[in-house]
Amino acid sequence: MGCAGLNPGEKILDVCTGTGDLSIRFAQSDKSGEIIGIDFSEEMLQIAREKIEKKGLAGRIRLLQGDALHLPFEDESFDLVSIGFGLRNLTDRKGGILEMARVLKKGGRILILEFAPPRNNLFGWGYNAYLKTIIPVMGGIVSGSMAAYRYFSSSIAGFLQPGEIVELMGSAGFRNILRKPLTGGIVYIYRGEKS
Repeated sequence: MGCAGLNPGEKILDVCTGTGDLSIRFAQSDKSGEIIGIDFSEEMLQIAREKIEKKGLAGRIRLLQGDALHLPFEDESFDLVSIGFGLRNLTDRKGGILEMARVLKKGGRILILEFAPPRNNLFGWGYNAYLKTIIPVMGGIVSGSMAAYRYFSSSIAGFLQPGEIVELMGSAGFRNILRKPLTGGIVYIYRGEKS
């Protein structure tokens, strides 16, 4: 998690923590302080608890059920707020980024990891075909729910462009915004500092 720029003892909030993967990565760093993972789904949090327990990190991460659009924390409570593959699922993405900015201390950082829609090039066309056909079929075979994987694919294809996410971050008061494509631009990581 080098892009997070962690300093010793920093307080971290992982929004839409899901099964806890980002929280676990932070906890494995010798620099992180208190880590709180929050998610709307109790079922996801139960999976996260089991994973955290198996890795011996139960004392490092606290999990809470809650709404990303109404975080149950005071203003300027955290040094770092992250959201991994959750922004896409928020009903109000701008409101979610504003809420994350609210709970960040001045100078604190936001870290967003998210899928990007396919680009308009040969690679993007192949990726789009993969999203629309292969993922729903394979996901349906494995899980028995093709509809869930159709939603997953359509949520990526219809998601904001990277420049639009940068604009939302800027309008929420973040500066020094960086965006970095990963895996050929399928995923982007965004980082900003609260002014």
